[in-house]
Amino acid sequence: MNELYKQDYDNLPPDEKAVWNYDHYFRTRIAIDKYFTSYGLDVAMVIGMMERAKELDIRYQTMIDLIDKALLPPLSQELNQLESLLADLFREVLRPLLNENKY
Repeated sequence: MNELYKQDYDNLPPDEKAVWNYDHYFRTRIAIDKYFTSYGLDVAMVIGMMERAKELDIRYQTMIDLIDKALLPPLSQELNQLESLLADLFREVLRPLLNENKY
């Protein structure tokens, strides 16, 4: 498994690889493999939040790709649409809260 993780890390797109160190990537992969074992609404919600967060940190794109690759949902087109809708919802709902917290 370590060798597979190392190969995947080495094959990351340059912009994604630039923000990861291997140890952090390795621990993240272990966590994804352990906790993301089936695709459901909970995973769609997490990915929706990651879709929003990737605007600020490209590592979330890496994690989204890893989860999608690991789970390969049978209705991936429908679930991708749900993830996108959830990302839009989080964007609309949470952004105003961030501004309120500054005061």
